[in-house]
Amino acid sequence: MNNTQLDNQLKTQKRINLGLTVTMVALASYVGFFQPKATEFEEISVERINIVEKNGLNRMVLANSDKSPGGVKNGKEVFKSDSPRPGMIFYNDEGTENGGLIFRGQKINDKVNHGLHMSFDRYNQDQTLMMQHIEMENYMISGLTVMDRPNTDLDFEMTNRYLEAQKREDIETMQEIEKYLTDNKLLGARRAFYGTLNGDSRLQLNDANGQKRIQMVVTKAGEAKLEFLDESGKVIMSLPESIAE
Repeated sequence: MNNTQLDNQLKTQKRINLGLTVTMVALASYVGFFQPKATEFEEISVERINIVEKNGLNRMVLANSDKSPGGVKNGKEVFKSDSPRPGMIFYNDEGTENGGLIFRGQKINDKVNHGLHMSFDRYNQDQTLMMQHIEMENYMISGLTVMDRPNTDLDFEMTNRYLEAQKREDIETMQEIEKYLTDNKLLGARRAFYGTLNGDSRLQLNDANGQKRIQMVVTKAGEAKLEFLDESGKVIMSLPESIAE
């Protein structure tokens, strides 16, 4: 091999080495560019944010009225109500809804329709712990409610039937479904409430059937009383008054 051939071979090798170097740098830059990294924002405007687990299931959704999710079980939407739920919805490890924070409020025909509601659900069931403020014409309630729920999964097929009947204004079907759910104790029962109702502060304790059994009230006029009731709702003792006859 003469000197000219050797020089040409060295030049060719240098070109190959340079090409490989450029390729490696470009590849490293490409990989580095697409690596997950923390990003800071001073402000971001979106209609919906999904916080997801690595398996793709939602853990939390923040959304406006139009983008609010319907009822979700095991990662799939099982019903969609016409009433939007702007706010924040929570999901368990299986991708099933298990609580949330919903808030709305406006004035319609000079009448207030305002509400905030935060709740936590029983597993595969409905709300068991609720904190809420609801304000409408001649009605205002603020407080904490505890519910019992049945030891069965929520029947979404029945829920969809009820919603469809509601859309059709089919009162008869709605009443039949309500009776079925009530007779089979599938709606649960309110067990306790602490808060205010139309200006009265109250603590109410109910039995397993949802019947009020103890009630402590301080009215907005300042009257204080404690009542004990039987299973039919009759007051059997009232304080500071004497035992009821």
